[in-house]
Amino acid sequence: MDKNTIFPYLTVLTGVLIVLVRPWPVRAGNVEKQIEAPVHKAVQIEQTTQATQSQWRDERGEKTKMFENLEAQIKALETQKAQQADQKNLMTVKIAQKKQQLSDIAQISAQISPFLDQLLEQVQALFHRDLPFLQEERTKRIEALAAMAHDPEVPVSERFRKIMEALMVEAEYGQTVEVYQQTIDLSGRETLVNIFRLGRLSLFYQTLDKQHCGAYNIAQKDWEPLEDNYLRDIQEAVDMGSKRKPVEILDLPLGRISVQ
Repeated sequence: MDKNTIFPYLTVLTGVLIVLVRPWPVRAGNVEKQIEAPVHKAVQIEQTTQATQSQWRDERGEKTKMFENLEAQIKALETQKAQQADQKNLMTVKIAQKKQQLSDIAQISAQISPFLDQLLEQVQALFHRDLPFLQEERTKRIEALAAMAHDPEVPVSERFRKIMEALMVEAEYGQTVEVYQQTIDLSGRETLVNIFRLGRLSLFYQTLDKQHCGAYNIAQKDWEPLEDNYLRDIQEAVDMGSKRKPVEILDLPLGRISVQ
C-alpha cells in the first residue's frame, strides 16, 4: 500500500483520537455539588461522632458511678455479714446458756417442789392451831396456795413466791396489834364485839356497850369472860390499837405458856 493510500486512514484515526481525548464539557454547578456533598457528609459524620462520643462519656460516667455505688454496697453488705456472724455466735452461746439454765431449773424444780409442799403443810398446821383472827382472809390465802400446789401449769417459781408471801404475812402478825369488829359466840349468843389482837399472843374482846370483856382461851378454843377490873385496860388497849392514844404499858392476862 502506498503512502497516498494510507494517509486517508491516518487522518480519520487521528480525528477519532482527538475526539476521544478532548475533555467532556462540565458545568460549574455540578462541580460545586460534587465538592459540597462530600464536605457535608464529612461534617455530618463528625457531628455524629462527637454526639456518640459525648453519649459514651455520659454512659461511662453513669456506669462508673453505678460501679462505685455497687462497691460501696458490697462493702456495707460484707460489714453487715460480719456483724451478723458475730451476733449469730453470740446467740449460739446464749442459747446454750439458756438450755443449761432450763436444765438446772428443771432439776431445782424437782427438788424444791417437795420442800414447798412441806412449807404449805406447816402454814396450814399453824393456821389450825393459831388464834382465830382474820379467819376468812387467812382461809382464802391457804386455799389458794393449796390450789396452786395441784395445778401443773403454775411454775414452781410462782408457788415459791406465793408461799414466801404467806409466811411473811403470818410472821408480821406476831409483831403487830390490831382492832376490828367481829361476831363471836358468848354463852351461846352471837354478839358483835370489838376484838383487840395482841400479836399472836392473845385475843381480847370488848362488848360495844363497854360493859363486858374477855379473852380467847386457845386451850379450850373458846371465849372466856374476864373480871370487870380488866375493863379499863381492855378499853385502853382498844384505843391504842385504833391509834387513838399513845402506847402505854398495860396489865393484861396472857394465860399460860406451855411447852409442847
